[in-house]
Amino acid sequence: MSEHHEQSHGIDTAEHLAEHLAEVLTARSVIVCVGNDLCGDDGAGPAVAAAVEGKVPWEVFDVRGVPENFIVKIVEAAPDTVLLVDALSFDAPPGAVELLAGESITGQGPSTHGPAPVAFLDLLNMMHPCRRVVLGVQPVTGDFGEPMTDPVKSGVDLIVRGLLLAGQAAGAGG
Repeated sequence: MSEHHEQSHGIDTAEHLAEHLAEVLTARSVIVCVGNDLCGDDGAGPAVAAAVEGKVPWEVFDVRGVPENFIVKIVEAAPDTVLLVDALSFDAPPGAVELLAGESITGQGPSTHGPAPVAFLDLLNMMHPCRRVVLGVQPVTGDFGEPMTDPVKSGVDLIVRGLLLAGQAAGAGG
């Protein structure tokens, strides 16, 4: 599996994503979905939240474009891992999905709704040190009033299927 992953950018199947998620998510993880569904591909995070909330064993926060407004609720959940789902530029083909360590996004390009989520992740780390992981989908557009593009819809579908598979495995294992 890993040699196939090296030949392409990003995560290519739901099973591949579920394997990676199993390495980072625990029973005390939370999923934080960021974005604005009125701005094209920036709606990726909210679309994932809507599809997985109540169907995975982790608490899901649909924080829209204001993750800082949810920081206290996230800290109160006392997670050992925060998985942040966002449309994020990481120089990949449109719709590509990648799992990145929170620390590795320093200097990365902006998400479709503003600067990379570095400030939010840094604030979270100051208030509640924990593992921070970003699950990004490469956007095409974040223009207001535009629909989500087909490549990003495919990326969202991949993320949803991967989270559901990882959730099933976590439920079977716990």
